[in-house]
Amino acid sequence: MTYTTLQAAIASYFHRTDLTAVIPDFITTAESFLFRELRVKELQIMVTGTTTDGYVTLPTDFGSVAKLTTTYGGVERSLDYVAQAESSVSNFGNPSNYSLDNNKLRIWSAGTNQAYTLYYVPKISNLGSTVATNWILDNAYDLYLYASCAEGAKYIRDDAELQKLTSLLAPIIESVKRFSERRGQPAMGSMQIKVRR
Repeated sequence: MTYTTLQAAIASYFHRTDLTAVIPDFITTAESFLFRELRVKELQIMVTGTTTDGYVTLPTDFGSVAKLTTTYGGVERSLDYVAQAESSVSNFGNPSNYSLDNNKLRIWSAGTNQAYTLYYVPKISNLGSTVATNWILDNAYDLYLYASCAEGAKYIRDDAELQKLTSLLAPIIESVKRFSERRGQPAMGSMQIKVRR
């Protein structure tokens, strides 16, 4: 499945040929919804660096934090997220939490050159003329199709179709989330039941 075939499938779903010019808009609006709902952990990326005045500059493709660690006194520790209002600047030099501040991560109690490791989930690329596919289209074609068609139903003001499509989306989103989690887990564990003799 590609961006082009998705557009054709949306047109086919509605059995209409007069929507061709607006189908890309349906997909773009659906992506806004889908990208807020899905966090695909298997796409996780790790970057390392050092802080500048206690701040971590986010990568350009940053979507969400999976984990942030820092090393202090030779020990690596995971930092906890706190809302900025809850944070404390005590224990200077011994960072234990972070917050999101002006599109940067602020490691509280850290100065300049504090080493960190950021594990993050990148933004999923929007489909378009230069991006034929992405993780969601490759692994959840039905979700892309129904979310885009829901936007189409809004456009043509078909409330019955919109209601039908909306009722399909929540279970599919949950299914995709479970699928994403499951892909990173082993199919068989190391524990086995042994027969007593």
